[in-house]
Amino acid sequence: MNRPAVILVMCGSSIATSTMAAVKIENEAKKRGVKVTVKKGKVADADVLVESMRPDIIVATAVLKPREDVPVFSGVPLLTNVGQKELFDQIFSTIANLKD
Repeated sequence: MNRPAVILVMCGSSIATSTMAAVKIENEAKKRGVKVTVKKGKVADADVLVESMRPDIIVATAVLKPREDVPVFSGVPLLTNVGQKELFDQIFSTIANLKD
């Protein structure tokens, strides 16, 4: 993919946990040499944010129903550090398989 992958990180308020998760994703992307654009938002605004931001994937630290239009990953491992490597592998594998 020639453009940076757009990752939408969402939590309940778009302040604390989404910021923590976004920083971890950005740092991991740098380590892996993957270009990403990370944006944040509230889970309650998911439909509007998906329409306006057109993310390639969503990482949610709060409960978000699965979507048919964009892959959704639970961001809880980014908060607990349990399963974080596996989550990163899933996220970056998905990005590697994206088409422009």
